[in-house]
Amino acid sequence: MQNDGLKDKIIKVMNEYPVGSVATIKDGKPWVRYMAMKAESDLTLYTSAFASSRKISQIKTNNNVHVSFGAYNEDWNLPYIGVVATAEILTDLEIKKKLWCDKLNQFFKGPEDPNYVVVKITPSLIEYMSPGAHQPEVYTL
Repeated sequence: MQNDGLKDKIIKVMNEYPVGSVATIKDGKPWVRYMAMKAESDLTLYTSAFASSRKISQIKTNNNVHVSFGAYNEDWNLPYIGVVATAEILTDLEIKKKLWCDKLNQFFKGPEDPNYVVVKITPSLIEYMSPGAHQPEVYTL
């Protein structure tokens, strides 16, 4: 049985810092970019992307990703998490409509836009680092 207290701490970080640093792999090397995320209660993450983007091409080649959440402050006293996961590209109109928000209007014509895809990120392991900790708490799924 998983530690529900740890899961709650992870969800809190995901919700307080909804922009994650997403790493994909290209030619055996990591590529990282910031992406807005929506976290579900089961720790599944969703984000959007251009169908023709480099990240989508990289995910099609290797669907292993890593996402980091958290924030820096001058006292270095905020928690952060690292998410080991796999990514899946979704083009189903129902999920695209479900995850659509007005902020996406600056990038896409609407949920029906063929350039708009949803990326589902399914964690297998999440490390939670508390402020001042030297070892992470590990949550496996």
